[in-house]
Formats: sequence, structure tokens, C-alpha cells
Amino acid sequence: MYKKPTRRTLILAILALAAIVMTSTAYFISRAYRPAALKDRMVGYLSDVLESEVTLDSLEGSFFPRVVLHGGGLVVRDKGRTDVPPLLTIEHFEIRASLRALMRRPRHVAEVRLQGLRVQIPPGDDHADTDDHDNRSSDIDDPLHEVVVDRFEAPDTVLTIIPRKALKPPKVFTIHHLVMDSVGRGHSIPYIAVLTNPIPKGEIETSGTFGPWNVAHPASTHVTGGYTFANADLNTIDGLSGILSSTGKFEGPLNRIKVEGTTQTPQFQVDAGGQAVPLTTTFSATVDGSDGDTLLDRVDAKFLDTTLVAKGAVIGLQGVPGRRVEVDMSNLHGRVEDLLKLAIDSPKPLLKGAVQLDAHLVIPPEKAKVLDKMMLRGVFGLSKATFTDAGVQAKITGLSRHGQGKSSDDPMSDVMSNLRGRFVLDRATVSFSELSFGVPGATVQLAGNYKIRSQEMDFHGHLIMDATLSEAAGGGIKSFFLKAVDPFFKKDGKGTVLPIKITGSRKDPKFGLELFKKKN
Repeated sequence: MYKKPTRRTLILAILALAAIVMTSTAYFISRAYRPAALKDRMVGYLSDVLESEVTLDSLEGSFFPRVVLHGGGLVVRDKGRTDVPPLLTIEHFEIRASLRALMRRPRHVAEVRLQGLRVQIPPGDDHADTDDHDNRSSDIDDPLHEVVVDRFEAPDTVLTIIPRKALKPPKVFTIHHLVMDSVGRGHSIPYIAVLTNPIPKGEIETSGTFGPWNVAHPASTHVTGGYTFANADLNTIDGLSGILSSTGKFEGPLNRIKVEGTTQTPQFQVDAGGQAVPLTTTFSATVDGSDGDTLLDRVDAKFLDTTLVAKGAVIGLQGVPGRRVEVDMSNLHGRVEDLLKLAIDSPKPLLKGAVQLDAHLVIPPEKAKVLDKMMLRGVFGLSKATFTDAGVQAKITGLSRHGQGKSSDDPMSDVMSNLRGRFVLDRATVSFSELSFGVPGATVQLAGNYKIRSQEMDFHGHLIMDATLSEAAGGGIKSFFLKAVDPFFKKDGKGTVLPIKITGSRKDPKFGLELFKKKN
């Protein structure tokens, strides 16, 4: 019966290579040194320990004054599986030890150094059955229990993690610098590693401890450490830009690693035509090290004077490259001018004021810019907002004046605006429903769409004023003639209800009445 290989392959291979030094030394002392016989002995021993098919191209060594073995072309493959990549390949290896260290217990091997290491980690099984081999961890006759590698190095290692879910693409990491000290079975292993993260692309430096290896349940093996993620280029995520740096710490079993950290992106920018803003985050997450799926337990993000809090998940889907992002977010403290700065490249924001936001964000794993594939739905509200353009604010003040039926001579204080609405952002188009804009004496209720790329708008709704049309005219002959039509525009106790439309572009909006709009 086919037996699924476990993630212990690499650790066992390191220890088995080291054990070869010990057994080869005894073999050399008892018999004449013959490289061909020693090579066969190593292949056989590795095949038994790893329960795999092992081939080795070359092997040479010497035993005085120090024990040194080196070879090349080592391939570890699951038995009979030539249709899949090998579990482990090593272009060249070198093992060094002293005779004295090999004679005492535990047996110490000074150094194992690998060149061209390629590791394919298959998916683990948390409920794998233990067999006689696995139970040897408590057997004092197991030679691997006597072996400790004082220093292990494997520069430029390529690590491929095969996910548990079928058809999901594997995760590939290039580890430029990998060092582990005191590698042995039954205890934790200190490590140092430097690797390239693919997306966003950047260098990760990490150090900590790994193990002891849980033979029965590999995914329960414990890992701890800290990391530094420097100069991560967000341009590798289509639709974003900026250079991100992050520091943090992690701890837990391989399939539930708890991560806490912070990020800084001094010039974060979305490709919607907005401006770059400084973005910082503090986060806690749970990572499944077997397939990279991440649960965002909490993320606190701050840019300018706005703070957002979010939680959600970043997961892979079967047969689909990339990952799906799904996040619920709301703001603890927000300013509309900050949000507008992200979306619009303008020397000054359209308006200022406090904003409240509750939204659900989904970014599917598609090959498209973030803005063109993201889906965002939610509710928002602005309170006590003012327009920064004096001309626009004057018109808003005029709307309030007419809505209250005041004449041009009546004094008016600064008019604050309130805005509420529900929205759905899909494929760079925002659809608004229940959009309500209010000032003292007047309310505008609208529904419609705004296309972010072209900045085109198409809104329809009603202007509702407390005053009648004749009162809104501010007196004079116009008010006299409008009294005759006042009754036609009264509704639900309001002085005036006018059907209106707003079309055109953000820079050139067109306002009009829809008195003769056909009803559906």
C-alpha cells in the first residue's frame, strides 16, 4: 500500500547523513576503505531510514586526521513515484567530524553543509497512523537518537510546500541562508534563515527554534521565532505600490502558527489615481504553515488621521492560482479627506469631516489590478462635513437658505452637511442606494452609479425642502407666481419634493430636473 511521505524527510536526512559518518568510521576501521562499498552502504542506510528510494552519483572521503565525507547527486524519491518530483535533491554535500566527538555519546558531527538543496514538502496528515518506524523515537537502539549535528548549513535552498488541498498551486521559497545548530531528534533546533518571499517580493530574515519533531503528528511540531521583512515591493501586487517593511514574532504548531507584528509603508498607494499616504498596521494572525492560509484575527491600520480595524482571512482555492482575501472592516476614527486622498489625486480634498464606515471586502485571486477585481459593500456616514471649495460651499449654503425659505438678507451661519448611504463597489464601479445628503432645510436622496476609472456619474432622486417653491424663491414676483404650483410639489408633509438628476463627470457635473421622467 502506498504510504504518504511526511515532513520529517529533511530532518531525518540530515541526521542520517551524519550517522553515516559514525558508521562509516567504524566500517573503515574494521575493513579496508573502499569508496564504492561505502557509497552502497550510504545508499542502503538512507533508503532504510527514509523509507524512500535513494540514489547517489558520487562519494569520496577521508578519516585521518579528521573524518570528512563529500559527495554529489543525492536524490531521495518516494518509492515507485517517478511521476512526481523527488522529495529531496542535493547537488553536493560535505560532512566533517572528529574521531573523539564520534566516540562519545551523544555522537557529535561538527558540520553538515549542503549545496543545491531542493526540498518538496508533501502535505502532512495530523492523524497519521504510527508504525514501527515512527515508534522508534523511544527505542534506545535507534542510531539517529545518538547523533547531533553541531552546525548545519544549506545556502540557496529552494523549498516547495505542497498544499493539502488538491489543485492548489504550491508555495515556493528561495532560502538564501539557512543555518541550524544542534540538529537532533527529541529536542528543539535553533535556526537562522534568510529567504525571498514571492508576493509581495522582499527579503525575510528569521531566527528561532524548531521542534522537537512530532513523529506521529508532524503538523503539531512546534516552531518559534522572530522575523524582519524588509523592502517588500507592493508593486508585485498588481494595482498597489509602495515599499513595505515588517517585524514580528511567531509561535505555535506548524498548522496553527500565531503571528504578531507591525508593518510600515511610507508611500502606500492604490492605482485609482489617488495619492501616496503613510500606512502603518499592527496585526495578529494565525497561519497554517502547510499551505499558507492565514486567518487575520485583528488588524489595526492607520493612515493620516484615520484608523481602521479589520479581521478576515487570506486563503487559497482549489485549482486557482493566488489567494482570496475576505475582510470585514470598520473605522474607529476616520476622516473623509483621508479616504478621498487615497482615491483622488487633488491638491486639496473635496470636503472634510468625520466619517463612519462598516464594510465587507473581497479580493478574488484573479490576474487584474486590485481596483478592477475587488468587491466592497457596506454603509457609510459623514457628519458635520464642509466643502473646501468656497464656491461649492456657497452653493450648499444657498441650498440650505432656500430650503428654509429664508431671503438673501437673512443671516446664515456656516452650514454643515451630513451624508449617509449604502454602497457596492464592484469592478471599479460604485453603486449607491439610499444615498442621502442633508443640510438644514433640505435633503437630497439619490441612487446611482459612479465609475472610478472614467469618473462618470449617473444619479437620480429627489430634492426635498422644508419650504414651498414660492418660499424658496425668496420673495418677489417669482414667489407670487410659484404659489400657484406649490400644491403640485408638496408630498408627505414636505414643502417641496422635486425629482432631480446628476450626470456628467466629477470635474463637470450636470444638475437637472426630471419633471417628466417615465415611471417603470
